[in-house]
Amino acid sequence: MTRVVAPCSVCAWLKEKALPLWSSVGWDRDTDSFVERLSSRGEPLLDTPRRAMVQARQIYAFGTAHRNGWLSDSEDLVSRAADSMVRRYYGVDGARGWAFSVARDGAVVDSRRDLYTHAFVLLGLATAYETTQDRAYIALADKTLDFLDGYMASAHGGYIETLPDSRGHRRQNPHMHLLEALLALFDATKRSSYFERATAVRDLFFARFLQSQGSVVVEFFDNEWRPLDSPHFPFEPGHHFEWIWLLDRYEKLQRFDLANALDRLWDTALHVGVDSNCEIFARGTIGGAVDRSTRLWFYTEAAKAALVMSARQERFCGPRAKDFLDAMHERFLEPALSGSWIDEFDAHGCVKNDFAPASSLYHICCAVDASESAGAPPWRR
Repeated sequence: MTRVVAPCSVCAWLKEKALPLWSSVGWDRDTDSFVERLSSRGEPLLDTPRRAMVQARQIYAFGTAHRNGWLSDSEDLVSRAADSMVRRYYGVDGARGWAFSVARDGAVVDSRRDLYTHAFVLLGLATAYETTQDRAYIALADKTLDFLDGYMASAHGGYIETLPDSRGHRRQNPHMHLLEALLALFDATKRSSYFERATAVRDLFFARFLQSQGSVVVEFFDNEWRPLDSPHFPFEPGHHFEWIWLLDRYEKLQRFDLANALDRLWDTALHVGVDSNCEIFARGTIGGAVDRSTRLWFYTEAAKAALVMSARQERFCGPRAKDFLDAMHERFLEPALSGSWIDEFDAHGCVKNDFAPASSLYHICCAVDASESAGAPPWRR
């Protein structure tokens, strides 16, 4: 079957414009950390608090650039950023775990211990180890997992959202990214303990997150994993696409028949969340879209899912990865400053923010990496 390589427009834009911009203007040399966002004019917004999640995502992005030879000196950038992330966020306030955000000067802005943040920190540590081969990053990943087990584990499975525990709703999304991080740790180390943890998240997905006869990934739950907003189950097509990509990665490592689940997730997302122009909507129910705003990351995840589905289905006839990446390039990249992006449009097509969040680079790098890997000969994968 012919595989689709990322269109040259997106590949060239990433390598020639985005990575140079975000490794220079988007990098704060005085603190060895990445800025949280750039203004629409390309200025670093230095006073915006910097989330640990963004540091970890940028480490992943530039680690991916290093692995693929997209940007010179990216290995040094990853090493410096990873050491800074540890120094500025890990136990910096005297408590266990990773602080949520700090100011430019390192003062803690938000001391919450957040599951979503810890999932991405684990991904960043896996990438730092893959890039540098410094086992200190793996030791710290293990300490992070010990913290989650000791302080954030739930008796009902998975982990709570935050410490202090708000006793509010629980989300599938942090667990999805925890699965991503665990698979990355396994890829980097081949340690079975990481894969066993990934399997536990997979089991939670099928036991709790997947509802409506396997057609919908529910977003919000109570503390005992009972779905909220039933029976309509509003869902995010973008998360359907992410789960397709991750479950396919899992299946490649351990035989587990996912064909029916992936088909249902794909069909539901396309039916509800994608129009004939490849515009992707933020949220819907089985009955149709309920939030027609759109964000850049939806298109990267749709492209990755399309790669999976076109490889799995002999008579694939849906939108291709190229269709989604072309739509992203036209709507979010071309109108913005060179190397930057528009993050989000509201339901009326108006730009919602006057800045570009650094967090989007992680999505773009992952989509281009997936597309180029899909087009590579077997000995280069």
